[in-house]
Amino acid sequence: MFVDQGFDAVPVTAIAKAAGVSHMTFFRHFPTKEAVVVNDLFDPLIAAAVRAQPRQWRPLTRAVRGLVAAISEEPAREEMSSREFYERVRLAALTPSLAAAVRTTGQETERAIAAALVVPGVDDAAARAAAGAVMGAASSLLLAWAGENNAPDAGATSTATSTTGDAATVLSRGLLSLLGES
Repeated sequence: MFVDQGFDAVPVTAIAKAAGVSHMTFFRHFPTKEAVVVNDLFDPLIAAAVRAQPRQWRPLTRAVRGLVAAISEEPAREEMSSREFYERVRLAALTPSLAAAVRTTGQETERAIAAALVVPGVDDAAARAAAGAVMGAASSLLLAWAGENNAPDAGATSTATSTTGDAATVLSRGLLSLLGES
């Protein structure tokens, strides 16, 4: 519905009607219309991968390496290469209110990453800065990837890859560039 008509053109009443529920029931399940499309694109379990990184590393290194490790796991790679994932991120990239929602929903993950980074010798400010940098970069990279029309080839229906790579590859490369790596 959103892909065909555009996100802003579809009223909540039409979504509720298509789902066979009332307007009020819709809002019991989704706090906003944006929440239908945008959930936390960055699984809060990323914090566990960050926490697993060597404590002697700088906070930014731990955050980048943890996020890259988390998205390298098969369930994440599978989700990030799906057509549905691409379409959700593409819709967000093309709709300002959804792009803002992507950044807002990632705040829970950002807070979890910051908490995972606090170890002896690392203060809250350094942890928050590293978590914010990584999540801001991740959001920007994904929205740019989808916004640049990196759709799967016309014949492909199950995975979202392009000449620049799938979402996980693009995200990993971009995040590692924060550390001066590629």
